[in-house]
Amino acid sequence: MITVKQVIVAPLNLFLKTLGVDVLHFWALLSAKLKIDFRRPPNSFQSAGKKQTLIKQLFIYAFLGAMVVFSLYRISDMMLQFSVFFTFLIVFEGTILLTEFTGVLFDENENQILLPRPVSSRTLLLVRLVHILVYMSYIAITLSLPFAIYLAINHGLLSVAFIIGVLLCAWFTLILAVGFYMSLSKFVSAERFKDVLNYFQIALAVVIMASYQLVPHFMEGANVESLMFKQAWWAYLLPSAWFAGLTKVIGGLAVSSDWVYAATALCVSLLGSVLLIRKLSSGFTSIISESGTGIQREVKPVEIKSAKGWKNKLLSILCISEVEQTGWRLTMSHIRGDRKLKQQVYPMFAYSLIMVVAFLKPEINDFSAYIQELATSSKYLLFVLTGFFGTLGVGVIPFTDTPKASWIYEMAATNKKYHIQSGAVKAMLFTFFLPLQLLYLIPIIWIWGFAVLPYVFLGSGLSVVLAILLVRIQNNPLPFSQGREMVNKGEYTLRMFLGMLMVGVIIGLVYLVSLAHLGVGIGLCVVMPLFISLSYRTIRNR
Repeated sequence: MITVKQVIVAPLNLFLKTLGVDVLHFWALLSAKLKIDFRRPPNSFQSAGKKQTLIKQLFIYAFLGAMVVFSLYRISDMMLQFSVFFTFLIVFEGTILLTEFTGVLFDENENQILLPRPVSSRTLLLVRLVHILVYMSYIAITLSLPFAIYLAINHGLLSVAFIIGVLLCAWFTLILAVGFYMSLSKFVSAERFKDVLNYFQIALAVVIMASYQLVPHFMEGANVESLMFKQAWWAYLLPSAWFAGLTKVIGGLAVSSDWVYAATALCVSLLGSVLLIRKLSSGFTSIISESGTGIQREVKPVEIKSAKGWKNKLLSILCISEVEQTGWRLTMSHIRGDRKLKQQVYPMFAYSLIMVVAFLKPEINDFSAYIQELATSSKYLLFVLTGFFGTLGVGVIPFTDTPKASWIYEMAATNKKYHIQSGAVKAMLFTFFLPLQLLYLIPIIWIWGFAVLPYVFLGSGLSVVLAILLVRIQNNPLPFSQGREMVNKGEYTLRMFLGMLMVGVIIGLVYLVSLAHLGVGIGLCVVMPLFISLSYRTIRNR
């Protein structure tokens, strides 16, 4: 007797065979993958050391979707409504894929089980795509649920068509991102693939952060109610318009152009799937067979450098002991080679630059008048706040993918092991905070002149003192001695916001000093190196 399940699965099996996937392997691996993952909650959204469930996570996404509805209901044109929402959905799902699921796609924890067995690259890639799609579908539906309810109230069954469009949009976003990944793998070796992918992820994260901060500023004052979807040739190139048209076609509200959009959405999704699985999947097993840690394994020949080199001289000036120099060198090595450390710190560095533009809000139309007005203000103090982002890397120094290697701290024959921590803090501030401050001196001197430099130096010095003292107050562990998963704890996020609140206090203090005589600011700058030195001593004397 043919069951309902067999009737549903039969067309899917036929499609899987068309893709060149082994049907038995596919269903067996997918079933095992879903069972394993659903026995435990996801790793994201950890708070106070206790993992939240997927349900709680989805409630957050539903709230975010409700916020989007409050923006969309003002748009009268339905095609534009759908297009804007699908744009939001593609960007958000792409971000989630970037931050949460890229590691799942290229996960290597199962290599010892799968790679010795005759599982093809096509089968393995599709299993992971469908596995990721399950979670992405949960997120997409939850984000879309408030808008679907709004459509159900106003347009009835159009909400069902909308949900179908959302699911297909989630699949399109997935194959678009993974298609880019696999295309990239054709131009670089498997060993270098993850390095190149890491820099791409960092760049995309910066672009997304910039969009969140800058786009609303440039859209201020727009008359949303009068906006209409423009039927132009370039509109047929927009994926969001494809799925908007598909929704209208399924909902029975289509006009002639909507049929073109709907056909494009279906053809691109279908042909993209075939291209990805049949053509681009080759070499997938080679990619995941590489080392799974965040540390690059490239071994370079040891260079014997002269003790009189300028780097060694600088190191001897900045570090007071050989042990502290060891902490400096260890941290510099991780900065160069740890992919995940770069993903955590580099976006913060770029985010500082983005916040400068967001806070200052430059007027492009009358730039000269804007600069003259800015020169009479005290907004140079905003650079103290944005510069603090250059110190956030200090907070991730204790974390690594190989915490077991920290046993050497206990075995080291020295009573100065916390000199390693102070050296690590110095290396992080030298690499990220100092270049940022030097870069900010250019616009500060250009706009406000040299007279404000004592206050800028004072604010920068106090930010350094704060970053150092937070390490001591929080009793941060020794460098690279804690597992990377500890970074996601809500306690760490709370401490970061506490640090930014203290920077606000610093800005207030610097502003009060600026109201006094210039000599007061210069005098405080002179004694600031002493305060910084005493702050480092609190770390070394633990």
